[in-house]
Amino acid sequence: MGLAGFLKELRMIVNSYSDVRSIARRMFVTNSLDSIITALGVSVGGYAPGGSPRLLALSVIGGGIAMGLISAMLGVYLSERAERMREYRELERKLAASLKNSIYWRAAQIIPVYVALWSGIGATVFPIIVAAPFLFTDAGLLSFQAAYYLSLVAGLGSLAFLGYYLARVSGESALHSVARLLGMGLLAIVIVSVFKVAIA
Repeated sequence: MGLAGFLKELRMIVNSYSDVRSIARRMFVTNSLDSIITALGVSVGGYAPGGSPRLLALSVIGGGIAMGLISAMLGVYLSERAERMREYRELERKLAASLKNSIYWRAAQIIPVYVALWSGIGATVFPIIVAAPFLFTDAGLLSFQAAYYLSLVAGLGSLAFLGYYLARVSGESALHSVARLLGMGLLAIVIVSVFKVAIA
């Protein structure tokens, strides 16, 4: 089966299971939020005048890649596959017949991949956005201090995007949704900053 055939089958399966899109959305938002808050925490905790912007960027990106590829993608794939296989085995028992290579079998294989991809995208991409200003510093395009503040803006902007996305999904006020997520980000910045001062 070529890529076009796979995408066609994926679209058909996703449209046939009403819960798949909502699960993928939840995984995307939850893991994106986790990765942004974590990236902000690493950025605030690791920044120090005279420090290494490259090392800080790699710390943020490395954490995002580890979270995105291992936890958010592989972990979600394994857990979602276990649930889909449980449903598939239960259906086989009810029908007292093998459903190997049927549409139900294909769904149990494809749906976990779809959910895992959405889960891993945000967890990987957003930390790179937060870390990007430090790479500009390493390239001589920004001062370290300016990159630090721009990194915080990038993180808060990413949270605002998620808040707007959630408002679109829920039909609630975009302003309130964005404000809630920005509040979470600002709270994380304050807590890490206070902790950083306390142990300095």
